[in-house]
Amino acid sequence: MSVVRRFRPENRLAKLLETPGGVSVGQALSKASAALESIRESCMQALDQKLVVLANMAARPANAARDEAMYLLANEIFNESGSFGLSELSAAAYSLCTLLDSEDRSGTRAATIRVHIDSMRALRHPDMAGDQAARAAVLEGLRNLTARHIEPLLTEEPST
Repeated sequence: MSVVRRFRPENRLAKLLETPGGVSVGQALSKASAALESIRESCMQALDQKLVVLANMAARPANAARDEAMYLLANEIFNESGSFGLSELSAAAYSLCTLLDSEDRSGTRAATIRVHIDSMRALRHPDMAGDQAARAAVLEGLRNLTARHIEPLLTEEPST
């Protein structure tokens, strides 16, 4: 007969919140926000560098390994930009991930990837990328481009 053991790692934040005189939720969020702000500049530089690397990768011939590496990098951009309030950049990176994850290998796919990367570069600086309506239109355009590449794959009948 085997014994079931359950292991629960200690959650320091939960422990602090439960401790009398501990940190309040508001204080914890303030400290987290301050810590995030303290690394903002270095993270923005890293995002810029990742966009350059992504563009260089897109210039190489397409293959599964390149697409996987681009997907991972776009996913990092998606996560990091969202953490710093760059929601439009995050949405564009998500759209690129969706495109890269598809099995579409059409001739227009390379151009669609480049459009995504160029848009991501512009959206990295929302203050210079136009007003909110213009940025929303760019995101809608990216979603439509991605959908054009994915929808045929979803609606095709399996070959016999």
